[in-house]
Amino acid sequence: MNNTLPQTLNNFKLFLATSIGNIFEMFDFFVFVFLSQVLATLFFPPAIGNLSLVFTYLTITVSYFLRPIGGVILGSLGDKYGRKSVFTLSILCTAIPSLVIGILPTFAQIGYLATFLLVLSRIFQGFSSGAELPGAITFIAEKYSQKNYYYYCAWIPFGANLSIAGGSLLIRVMTNSMNHDFLYSYGWRIPFLFGGLLAVIGFYIRRHIAETEQFQSLKQQKKLQKIPVFSLFARHKAAIALGTFLALIVSLITSIFHLFLPNLFIKYLNLSIQDSSGVSATGAIVLAIFILFFATLTHKFNPIRIAQLSIIGLIITFSLMVNKYIQLNNLHNFYIIVVSVSILIAGVNGVYAGLLVDLFPTDVRYSGVAVCFTVAATIGGGLTPLWTSAILTLTNNYIYIVWVCLIISIICLINLYYLKKYLSNKNCQLKI
Repeated sequence: MNNTLPQTLNNFKLFLATSIGNIFEMFDFFVFVFLSQVLATLFFPPAIGNLSLVFTYLTITVSYFLRPIGGVILGSLGDKYGRKSVFTLSILCTAIPSLVIGILPTFAQIGYLATFLLVLSRIFQGFSSGAELPGAITFIAEKYSQKNYYYYCAWIPFGANLSIAGGSLLIRVMTNSMNHDFLYSYGWRIPFLFGGLLAVIGFYIRRHIAETEQFQSLKQQKKLQKIPVFSLFARHKAAIALGTFLALIVSLITSIFHLFLPNLFIKYLNLSIQDSSGVSATGAIVLAIFILFFATLTHKFNPIRIAQLSIIGLIITFSLMVNKYIQLNNLHNFYIIVVSVSILIAGVNGVYAGLLVDLFPTDVRYSGVAVCFTVAATIGGGLTPLWTSAILTLTNNYIYIVWVCLIISIICLINLYYLKKYLSNKNCQLKI
């Protein structure tokens, strides 16, 4: 009993330190998306009308394009100098832009300088975020390499999805309790300031955690790569491709059904912001719960088989939708679809972090996971607001969006077949 309590407290501190950055990242991203109409009004010239919303979404996309660059550079530094140092720096660098946005003067006050500073803040944050979730996954997997690290890694996306639910509920409370004038003057600043302060707390906690034993061992043996990213692209091209497609389906499906469709359906289905955020919160909570459920199953079942069955379920669901057996024509059906998709994608979300770790050896693990995750996030999350809003604007039909989800699901199912063969033929650094 005396040994159990300190170990439990140490585990709690470790999970809090690793997950708080990703919690903040997803919270901040969600808030930016759902307040995009407010930000478009406040930070872009009134003369451009509805184009202001397009430019706000473009700001999200640009910041996402910086993620792979940040992932490559910071991930490589993490493989060379240690997970802890880069991991600690990344959360501070993601906190600062959020705090800046929270105190930023608007276009009405300082003109185009406000637009420039908003975009610059998101670019800097996008670069820094490239090392956040990959660092958390790498750190936890190496800390629990002698246990079921699939399960422990799953707590990272679990926390991220709870933060989406928290962001949804906060937006709901804000829109219910604030009048229009207060929301557009001071109210919109609250979540950015709150998120930034949360990340600063995370920075303080991370300063007091120890480096992973696997990295320390590699350092003592003087087996670290001089330039890890060069070694990564020279020796692990197949692993990068397999890992990117694995992470792509998670990024794409969750972005569409938890963020962008609920936001776009404010106009398409005439939903209120409260209804839209309620759909997102419900989907995120269901996803978080089932992430841990499927991660627990890895004790007894092959994680790739879990992911395969989940994607087959998604393919069936999307096929029914494109053939109009299931239609998103009212709020009730929207809830059903989002909950169903959340349960199914949780089967991939609960195991993909462990699979990404298995693809790369210790000397390039941080940078390898970072490249896969950030490229997938850029495609699945960064480009999504542009093409989904364009489809609904041009066609007024969400079915084309579902077709994209169906095609990507089929590709990712095929990818899992080759990923299984690749891991079977390789001596993984951890386990399969």
